[in-house]
Amino acid sequence: VLPFNSLSDDKEQAYLSDAIAEDVITLLSRNPRFFVIARNSSFTYRGQSIDIRKVGEELGVRYAVEGSLRKSGERLRVTVQLIDTSNGQHLWAEQYDRPFAEIFALQDEITNGIAVALGDEIFQAEIARANSTSTDNLDAWGLVMRANQALTSWNNETSLRAANLFRAALDLDPEYALAKAELARTLSWRAANTWSDNPAADITQAHQLGEQALQSAPNDPLVLYGVGACFGSTGRTDEGIRLLKKAVAKQPNFAMALAMLGMSYTFNGQAERGLHYGEEALQLAPQSPYIYMYESWQSAGLIELGRYEEAEQSLQKAIESYDGWWWTWLNMAYARAGQGNIEGAQRALYTARKKEASFSLSFIGAGAAVVYKNKGKNLLALLEPIWPEDLLLTDIK
Repeated sequence: VLPFNSLSDDKEQAYLSDAIAEDVITLLSRNPRFFVIARNSSFTYRGQSIDIRKVGEELGVRYAVEGSLRKSGERLRVTVQLIDTSNGQHLWAEQYDRPFAEIFALQDEITNGIAVALGDEIFQAEIARANSTSTDNLDAWGLVMRANQALTSWNNETSLRAANLFRAALDLDPEYALAKAELARTLSWRAANTWSDNPAADITQAHQLGEQALQSAPNDPLVLYGVGACFGSTGRTDEGIRLLKKAVAKQPNFAMALAMLGMSYTFNGQAERGLHYGEEALQLAPQSPYIYMYESWQSAGLIELGRYEEAEQSLQKAIESYDGWWWTWLNMAYARAGQGNIEGAQRALYTARKKEASFSLSFIGAGAAVVYKNKGKNLLALLEPIWPEDLLLTDIK
């Protein structure tokens, strides 16, 4: 599903076309017979003049969905078409002119149309049950979509902005299960990245929000992913793995859930198993802007298994995608040190400090304590002998 073109004069409405396309991806992905490329890979074609056959080859798909959207006042006009990428033939096309308030019903109509064109009658019956996390408040839904966009480049500023947007969505709809799950994930990941002013309180709140979201939507893959990612990265790894496996069972093409499942297994001391799920995620999302997370998470498992050279190769790919996440550079230090390249490991530590002003031994220890509990001390013990002296001078005690 390619990014829909926004034809509205208001550039602020561009998020709306992305949100509709993203929800179509989510709905189609819930059919185990469909292999659906993750949003963050297909959306790399935004703004390009593309050859649909080339898209099919690069993403490894037989069909592509493309469309456009125009919002005028309280009306929406959406045009969608389904194309066979092997020959460029249009298999199905439709134009919808609807009130903006009917946007969720419109998404169902679009996915039904695609299902009919692909001859999947069974899937049509499933569409009606697919939106268990929906909200009737369009403003709350829009805030969640904007928050997810903010998280593409993971750092202190973007994660804080996303958390505030999720909170704003819950102010508008306090029962919005997806907003609760996503806020839970964001708060827990901020604590794991040592960006929280009060990690214990944030983790407690994250767990409470996650449990509330599960009560409201216990079978929705998006909620299962958000809560599973929260639990899996804050010491409740067995629960996190269970929820993430359930999310993948319900949405087999959910790349982010597969990647987080792999990382959770690594956190749980099962790195070999974690690498398997990570590879699946990389296959589903070959051009995702989140690829730096997937590759960095893979490197953590490889480091656990002593496969340091492979870990460094994985991290090089991550850095090519996004070099602003300090944890990637920390893993690079481990990978290089494991190969005896102490100078290279120290260069990685210096780069991590450039990306994160608070980066230090105690900073790392605080994050590792959230994720690994007792294992955090062991991780620090590997770094202490090679830690540059000038970085020690500014360490946070």
